[in-house]
Amino acid sequence: MRKLSSAMAPNVALVYGSFFMGDCERDIQTIFKGFPKVPGLEVAEPIEGNAFDFNSLKDYKFLILCTSSQYGMPPPNFKEFAHQLLLAAETNPGCLSHLHHAVYGNGDDTYFNTYMNMPRYMDKLLEKCGSTRFFARGETGEPHAPLDTTTCTCPKWTPAVWKAAESALTNPVSVPWDALWAKEKSEHHHKVTEWTLKKLETKLGKLEGAPSIFSKL
Repeated sequence: MRKLSSAMAPNVALVYGSFFMGDCERDIQTIFKGFPKVPGLEVAEPIEGNAFDFNSLKDYKFLILCTSSQYGMPPPNFKEFAHQLLLAAETNPGCLSHLHHAVYGNGDDTYFNTYMNMPRYMDKLLEKCGSTRFFARGETGEPHAPLDTTTCTCPKWTPAVWKAAESALTNPVSVPWDALWAKEKSEHHHKVTEWTLKKLETKLGKLEGAPSIFSKL
């Protein structure tokens, strides 16, 4: 008698933050729909940062973020995730050491000084929390050395990030934060504005839920 296999619980989280233009909401769907059915990986439906249960990261192996920023700050629907991540990074560095992550970002070059700040800062904070970057961050319109392109797009980045995730299952690697610029620099800058909890709360309000299990207060 053939044994029926049970469905595998999702172990890849897709979390996004998006402004009214919807670029990141569109791109996270591109990443989700581009998943090629990798054995050992099960992808959860994309969810905006405010609706994501940060505590559930304990059950995930992989996290893919997609976000943009305005004046260097999070989209309103990503504020809770950004707050929880910053809180965890500041109070309990290394708390997400079981996790592998990759980040895709969109940016408005009219805000020159804070261009791409959210994807870059979230990528740094995940690393501070102990998560392993398994693929170079993608930034729309920016160079991307692993893709051998001067103009990254989400449809180009998506197949490569899933291939890297599959590889990381058996051969984990730690990719540098600035790996995307290994062949060519950004035409804008490589800056990151590392805002504080106080500045985040002043701009977007206090944390609405309780601090996550990863924070030590």
